[in-house]
Amino acid sequence: MQGGYYEVATGTRAVYVRVHGLATMSNCLCLRTFMEGLLAEGRSFIVVDLADCTGMDSTFMGVLAGAATYEQNDKTPGIAAVNVSEPLLQLLKNVGLTELIFVESEPFETPALEFVRLEEQRGEKERLACVHAAHEHLMKINDRNEEIFRPFVAALELEMRQRGMKGTD
Repeated sequence: MQGGYYEVATGTRAVYVRVHGLATMSNCLCLRTFMEGLLAEGRSFIVVDLADCTGMDSTFMGVLAGAATYEQNDKTPGIAAVNVSEPLLQLLKNVGLTELIFVESEPFETPALEFVRLEEQRGEKERLACVHAAHEHLMKINDRNEEIFRPFVAALELEMRQRGMKGTD
């Protein structure tokens, strides 16, 4: 699993995501796929529980940014991060994600729902496309992110072209 995994449950008003361990580019393709599917179905509120999250990288944060900016019928979904430790809050702030998602400062107890573990997808091309899209979302948040992530995205696009892939997905 490369350090982390996700569990999901659907409630009446929200979809809940529990992050366990490290949330990284190695394991967030399944989360992106899941979120895109539920947003396409019209679900409009996602609660991301970070109580058991030990760290996150820019790809995971970009997946959250992509979900937060997903537009359907001129509306974007509500994304709330709950049980966020101070170090994780700093990471979210550093990339400007706190401008796109609500961060609950009080402890939050997830409803008693049946959670299902997402299984990570293994396609390398799909993973590269996910990493690319996530960083594109981060660069749209602010100029600082554009400056920070542009060299990485350029290198990633070169690798994708060498593999016969398009630069976006």
